Amino acid sequence: MILDARTIALLFVDGLSGLLLLLLVWIALRSRLGTRGAADLEGLWSLLALAMGALFFLRLVAWVTFFLVLDGYVPGLRPNGVMCAFGVVQLVPELARFALWAKPVAVGCLCLWWSLSLAERFGGSAAFQKLRFALVLPIAAIAGVELGAEVRWLLADKLDHAVTCCSAALDLTRNADWFKSTQVFGLGGSSVLMLLFASKAALIGACAFIARRKPDPRLAWTIALCASATAIAVLDLDAWREVIAPRALGLEFHRCAYELVTRSIALGPAALLAAVAHLALFALPLYALLRSREPEGVRQAGAWIASVAALAIASEQIALAVHSF
Repeated sequence: MILDARTIALLFVDGLSGLLLLLLVWIALRSRLGTRGAADLEGLWSLLALAMGALFFLRLVAWVTFFLVLDGYVPGLRPNGVMCAFGVVQLVPELARFALWAKPVAVGCLCLWWSLSLAERFGGSAAFQKLRFALVLPIAAIAGVELGAEVRWLLADKLDHAVTCCSAALDLTRNADWFKSTQVFGLGGSSVLMLLFASKAALIGACAFIARRKPDPRLAWTIALCASATAIAVLDLDAWREVIAPRALGLEFHRCAYELVTRSIALGPAALLAAVAHLALFALPLYALLRSREPEGVRQAGAWIASVAALAIASEQIALAVHSF
């Protein structure tokens, strides 16, 4: 275990998150043990909303801090062959990657919970109150798994491992492949960027259309929108690693997206905003399934989410354009 200021800060955030998870479990059990009428649940609602809001904020902070921890470990692990944050991940790769991918899942679940609250606020009702209480335990379990993976990775031994640095292939027999020209879906660097910007512009346009027209959420088009957003997110990740990182970092073969989000004041926040925006769009299919309970609320909330997502993705586009051309 490496104990520096960033690790201590992240463990502190994780400790607070753990206490909030215990509080959420208590609230969920308390709501189920008592009568389930809306009036009886109302007394716990304020405490639940406060705990969920604090947990959402802390897991976002933990997401950001995790990347800062990766970057902070680089100097101390240089004797192990580490030269950037990607190399730190390779010291305990399975656990590190699980912790990294668990974060958007946990934050996405919290986004979905808050999307129900947003629909109620726009509709002026409590149509989803029982559903929100029912979702507390599953969301707490998912957040607990993400939290546990992060803590386990922080406590894992890293000093006794060695890597071949991120600028070389993980398999030394494939070094030549690492230095080949950048290709994403068979396209070169400039073509990848054009495809990325065009697809993002289309997604921004779709979100802007939803924000302006406020259509009723329907399962067909909401699923199509989320599928498109997921495909664009995959393209985005590949483009960040294969094309944008070498250009922004000024090193032709330095394909390390981790380095971008930890060293750039603009790209780090832009990446987080875009990631949360993509996750928030998954509220729209949920609204389509539940629109009969609160038609006006889900329509207004869906339009609001789409408008914020369009703004966040557009901000990422601007940051990428500045660093890529």
